[in-house]
Amino acid sequence: MTILFLVWARQSIRAHNISKALGARLYLLSTSPVKHPVLFVKTIRILLKERPTVIICQSPPISCAFVAIAYSYFFSIMSKPKIVIDTHSGAITRPWSRRVTEFIMKHVTTNIVTNYELQDYILQNYGVKSIVLEDPIPDIADKRSLMKRHGRKIQGNGTRVAVISSFEKDEPLEAVFDAASELSEVRFYVTGDKSKVNNNLINRKPGNIILTGLLSYDEYISLIQQVDIIIDLTTDDGTMVAGAYEAVALEQPLITSNWNPLRRYFNKGTIHVDNSPEDIIQAIRQAQDEKEELRGQMRQLKVEKINDYRRKIYEFKNLLIQLRPHTTLEEQASTL
Repeated sequence: MTILFLVWARQSIRAHNISKALGARLYLLSTSPVKHPVLFVKTIRILLKERPTVIICQSPPISCAFVAIAYSYFFSIMSKPKIVIDTHSGAITRPWSRRVTEFIMKHVTTNIVTNYELQDYILQNYGVKSIVLEDPIPDIADKRSLMKRHGRKIQGNGTRVAVISSFEKDEPLEAVFDAASELSEVRFYVTGDKSKVNNNLINRKPGNIILTGLLSYDEYISLIQQVDIIIDLTTDDGTMVAGAYEAVALEQPLITSNWNPLRRYFNKGTIHVDNSPEDIIQAIRQAQDEKEELRGQMRQLKVEKINDYRRKIYEFKNLLIQLRPHTTLEEQASTL
């Protein structure tokens, strides 16, 4: 079984980790939305060369899955591939076109989502059943020697906090900045492209916040390994934040938002907050007091989640073998 994972973006941690677990070939194809016809051609060429039996397409954009469907109908008549959409929250809560998204989701083999809330949302709003496949805990233990050579050494004493960010609209960074202004003894390292920071946020930045700018992967891992606490927040109640999985992998205390999917998955070594400055301040102080206990809980959570994912990925592989290229909604009902 040849599996391809197609992503129309520069990077995708989820796609990388799932591809590794499935033994899939990952293609990251990036350009601007106005150049999507270029990606259409590139994607068709890849599919014609690889002739996969399974195609997994990350959405958004939904147009990636549309290309896979076009390939199946016009270029792979004798042996149609199974097409899976890896549906992220933005693809369904803020779709480019609801009707187009629904049409495409109903014309693939199956859809996968990160949590049960998204599964229910798709069923209620699109009439599409899906499979829950959470992110794996990333395997970054083998990066430690590389980090020693290429990572940036954090200077200074006191509590150090990494705030995982890409400066997207769902990140309550104003609350983090306000909290930092009340915790002058704590240093906050905010990741992400500084060119995306708006002036309002810059104007309220206290001196103990360091904007790291874009980091290489090794520099990023080095940073979050050296800090005392990792913060990754979202205002989207259906989003699973990538930095939280990395906190588990590195057995670091985590502060994340108090949404059901995050509370259910990250149930050890984690403090959940309501995204307010007051709650963030209280959580940081609690994490300072309970640092070693939280790290011990994270070690337990890491073992649990790795073992759980091995079982789920095995079941998912078997499901891919059993599913026909075009299934009914009832046949899509199986969940992991």
